[in-house]
Amino acid sequence: MNAPSRPVHLLYVPTLACNLGCSYCYLGTQTTEAKLKKDSVRAVSTLRHALAALDEAGVLAFNVSLHGGEVTTLPPAVLDELFELIRRHYLRHFDAITALGHKKLAPHIKTNLYKFAPLYDLFVRHKVSISASIDLPLKLHERHRRTLGGKGWHDLACDNLRRLATYPHAKKISATLAAEHLADIPALIDDIWYIHRELGFDMNQMNLMFAFPSALNTAARGITLAPADEAMQLELYAALNTAFAGTELEEGLRRNWFDEFTPSYCTNAVNCGERFYLLQSDGNVYSCVRGQGLAEFHYGNVFTDSVDTILATGVRKIATIHQQFGLADDCRACGHLAQCHSGCPVVKFQRQQPRSYTCQLQKALYRDYPQRFPALIGDERAAYARDYIAHAHPALAIAEPPVPPPPAALVLPTDLTDAGNGLRALIAADPLLVQLYRADAWQLELNDEWLALESQILRARSDCHTLLPADRLRLHLRRDLLAVACPEPVRNTVYLQVLRDTPVVYGDEQRRKQEHLFTYQLFANCLADSPLGADWAMLDLAPLLALHAPLFRRGVRNNLLVTTGYLRDYHYQKQKANAFYHVQAINLPFQNLEFHYLPES
Repeated sequence: MNAPSRPVHLLYVPTLACNLGCSYCYLGTQTTEAKLKKDSVRAVSTLRHALAALDEAGVLAFNVSLHGGEVTTLPPAVLDELFELIRRHYLRHFDAITALGHKKLAPHIKTNLYKFAPLYDLFVRHKVSISASIDLPLKLHERHRRTLGGKGWHDLACDNLRRLATYPHAKKISATLAAEHLADIPALIDDIWYIHRELGFDMNQMNLMFAFPSALNTAARGITLAPADEAMQLELYAALNTAFAGTELEEGLRRNWFDEFTPSYCTNAVNCGERFYLLQSDGNVYSCVRGQGLAEFHYGNVFTDSVDTILATGVRKIATIHQQFGLADDCRACGHLAQCHSGCPVVKFQRQQPRSYTCQLQKALYRDYPQRFPALIGDERAAYARDYIAHAHPALAIAEPPVPPPPAALVLPTDLTDAGNGLRALIAADPLLVQLYRADAWQLELNDEWLALESQILRARSDCHTLLPADRLRLHLRRDLLAVACPEPVRNTVYLQVLRDTPVVYGDEQRRKQEHLFTYQLFANCLADSPLGADWAMLDLAPLLALHAPLFRRGVRNNLLVTTGYLRDYHYQKQKANAFYHVQAINLPFQNLEFHYLPES
């Protein structure tokens, strides 16, 4: 099965019903008004219909997570069918999901743990990945996470946390914090240790989140918990660093606890409507759990709207929200705009504010881990801001002062501007140049991300990636490229050049050029098979870069260019034969990746 052209993350809410009445629930009255019996009947069929519709539209749900309400209010037989349906979906798309860098075979569920004990064996059988929601300190779990009848269940919660500690498959804890939760940070810290040491759950596996204003909650209850302001968030961050640095929970502190506010989550999306969706059992599609029930974040219904319409509506609505609140001046000038993209659109809507509600906390994380989150500076920062504004705020882009053109330094022949002499026209007229400049022939696998490499002189924008020695970095190319301009493909090579942005001057024309670091060739028969299929070959670049790590300088861009040996030769032959081509392809035209390389500290 060919990989679908568009991967998306799908949250599925089989029921909005819940067995608790949490005081700060962002869903308002939706959890008490849900019809559990009706949801139980349609939960499986809705998901089956949606997955089939996505398949038909060429869209891959690479992650299908169950959310609520509370999913465990459904009958065990329905849960069993849902788990099996999700597992079969992962197996059916195993190759495509794996090619994207994901290792999905088991369902994932968000639960309050209230019914964990009777469902334990069912979860084990399906190897369900579990995210359990609690309140910290635990005294607030007792106060705010009460049953619909108003009863607390602190002891049962601790029993189930102890039981979760023995669960043999993936599990973690998540805690949402408001101002009241941070009123007693020492108690919160003590309870982290209590759960870790007394209940036996590894608290390295925890995510922290912060509550935000919810119109639905306010309408349902008349009052909601005050959010933790940014000063409180920073106070918590500092206190956790003091308490846990150097302990067995330092890994959680550094890697997991604040992961919600790093680029690995949806804060890294310029427009999250392009890749993140929440589906309910009634067929309605919303942005995510934060936008559930809000008309502004409703994208359509899988029973009445096509997948293409739903996806397009999502992109349009998220873009509208971002544009409605504009771009704050401090965001425009921030070197971390590429990591944050000014924050979550739903929270912007709820707070009526233009920037992230965890801005200062995010900056503290970026400051403490500069290799993971390098800041853009100078011209790079300004260029990214212009690019971001053009994509996310086109109305603001109109008012942007134009970038002054560089002064003319030479006079070019007038016929260079003739349509037939333009670079793209020259390429289109030459079948071998078409192959040399192909944008679909090279893929770079960078951890979980796939990058289609394009010619550096045709690409409209320049991106720069930060690479670490531990990163997975594999180059994939179409095998048919090795037969282009080469009568015997066995004699052809993958031809790599790595340059560094430390200009040197050489040649008859005394041009300032990027400094060449090294050239590498690997013959066609030595290439590995690619997981993309028989039409592709693969070369592992990580060991090659690691071997040359001493050549890479901190803060200096590097440039990796890729082609084949025979296409490289043809490029230079074309330069000799055609002056119009020569002057427009005077810089190396091959597919490329610009990067910083940071050695392990």
